Amino acid sequence: MAKMFDFCKHGQSMWLDYIRRAFITSGELQKLIDDGLKGITSNPTIIEKAIAGSADYDADMKKLIEKNASAFEIYESLVLDDITKTADLLHPVYEKSNGIDGFVSLEISPTLAHDYEGTVQEAQRLFSTLKRPNVMIKVPATPAGIPAIETLISEGIAVNVTLIFSIATYEAVAKAYINGLEKAAQSGADISTISSVASFFISRIDTAIDKLLDEKGEKELMGKIAIASAKKAYSRFQQLFHSQKWDTHTEEGARVQRLLWASTGVKNPLYPVTLYIDSLIGKNTVTTLPPATLNEALAQSTVTESLTQHMDTALIQLDHLHNIGIQIDTITARLLEEGVHSFARSFESLLHGIEKKREELQQKRDFISLSLGAVQTEVDEGLREIKSKHIMNRIWAHDHTVWKHESKEITNRLGWLHIADKMLEQVQPLSEFTSEVRTAGYTNVLLLGMGGSSLAPEVFRKTFGVKGGFLDLSVLDSTDPGAVIQHKQSLNLGKTLFIVSTKSGGTVETLSFFKYFYNKMIETVGTQDAGKHFIAITDPGSKLEELARTFQFRKTFLNDPN
Repeated sequence: MAKMFDFCKHGQSMWLDYIRRAFITSGELQKLIDDGLKGITSNPTIIEKAIAGSADYDADMKKLIEKNASAFEIYESLVLDDITKTADLLHPVYEKSNGIDGFVSLEISPTLAHDYEGTVQEAQRLFSTLKRPNVMIKVPATPAGIPAIETLISEGIAVNVTLIFSIATYEAVAKAYINGLEKAAQSGADISTISSVASFFISRIDTAIDKLLDEKGEKELMGKIAIASAKKAYSRFQQLFHSQKWDTHTEEGARVQRLLWASTGVKNPLYPVTLYIDSLIGKNTVTTLPPATLNEALAQSTVTESLTQHMDTALIQLDHLHNIGIQIDTITARLLEEGVHSFARSFESLLHGIEKKREELQQKRDFISLSLGAVQTEVDEGLREIKSKHIMNRIWAHDHTVWKHESKEITNRLGWLHIADKMLEQVQPLSEFTSEVRTAGYTNVLLLGMGGSSLAPEVFRKTFGVKGGFLDLSVLDSTDPGAVIQHKQSLNLGKTLFIVSTKSGGTVETLSFFKYFYNKMIETVGTQDAGKHFIAITDPGSKLEELARTFQFRKTFLNDPN
């Protein structure tokens, strides 16, 4: 099992992409710092989940509500308190590393992403308000953000440049940092105390490009372009920060602007969970991970210097991508805009959530009333034991000893803890597929599955009904011949999409349903088009995945096997 200090031996610091009040006050953060954690990052999405999705902040919110604070004032008061506490916990790391590590990052309002003056003023205000040298202000690498970075660096403000997806943008960011240092030096400032990181986003690149590669039949490149881009960015980093011009600044004590790998959790279940972490270990870098990915990295990573390996192969892969007509610069420009919009939506949702919680707290609503009678004492004792043994924290840390001493059949079954976050990345592809089948004229869906594969969809259908103009869902999870025939007779098979759903890929009942309806589709639309009426949901490498290829299913969705 790897340790965070193992990454440090290769010149890479591990930062956590997570913040929450209970995490700070419970001692969990301090434990990670003791284990080698070097920093913390946050963003509007993380903060939204922390404030709107927990009761951690309710007591402080009540006090602020009594003072008639606005939603934004409530947000800022809560967040700045978290950032201050975190900065203080990390300050010994900052001191010991001579100001290289030990930072906590705070994002300025995403609404200022395209506003140079607004970005500079907000960053100055936040940095001045927090009064902590180990706070980094996060600024997006937009056309307005890049000159703002130069200005802020020239004023000695630590900057975490975020949402970098392309080599060209990275170069502009690095040059803005260097120019900022030059201006600071010209004004007589001590540039040896100025720090910055450039956050290069990894997995989103593959998520966007893999789809295009799949359409072109270039499967060999899938899952490789993000790493290739990161390696090329690192190569450019080495050139920029080992030049004759930079050596002058080094003599003045200047620090390099380290590359930080962001979005390091894989989105494709076919890829090893530590793919991006293992492939990008190198000197003068930071890797930032959400808690789940951090646990996976420590449990599974092979820690060795990998960033400079196979650099020639990476460049060849990027050249081939260009030669087959995929313009990566166009894609990364879109990813930047999508990233800005995503954070803006999270920020708006956060303020809306605060308004909603304000209303609930003002009305003193009590949504749940519990009366456990004679067993109340036992329940209270059980809750005390859960707290004293840190059960919830241990579950989130994937500690199999919560259940039993052996890890078998435990450690590979905890994906439910993180599946909601992972599925957020699939919202757009799922929406696009829905549009595709609607355009193709389908009006109904019949899900073929047993037990776990069918229960949730059936509940959703009964709960939410059918949106106008969308496909109507039916579920077949009974082998009773009458049930099978009833579905056949009630549906227009020519306009029906069949979902064959089995995790193992070998459920006999489900595969029997498939054989029956596939033969009916041959009778209805012919052998050539029958497969277009089927999609599969299964684990990677299952019999059903192979079956879907053989019978040319319209689509196969691969489940996270954990």
